[in-house]
Amino acid sequence: MSRQINCVCCPRGCAVTVDESGTVSGNGCRNGRAYALEQLGNPRRRVTGEIRVRGAAVERCPVKTDRPVPVDYLEELEALLRATVVEAPVYVSQVLLRDVCGTGANVVSCASLSRRDN
Repeated sequence: MSRQINCVCCPRGCAVTVDESGTVSGNGCRNGRAYALEQLGNPRRRVTGEIRVRGAAVERCPVKTDRPVPVDYLEELEALLRATVVEAPVYVSQVLLRDVCGTGANVVSCASLSRRDN
């Protein structure tokens, strides 16, 4: 039995096939093989979202994890992002949450938000 995985390593979005012996085919870039094998044994995703910011002109700041996290933690991490509120100012690449869900990944800001002038 073989399994097909949509590769996200590059813009091509190849349909990579992995058979039961671990043979990989259909990858268009050199990273596709490693990605397909990882997705079978230990699937991971980089998470993007928003965190609420108190005291800024904009209420929400875009964020992402600084590395992929196991897919088993996606729901827990999304709930954590919804529940988190940070104080302005926030700076791009600032670590807002460390070692989320014990995965070793940090949540970092993707934008800078200054304090709102009252």
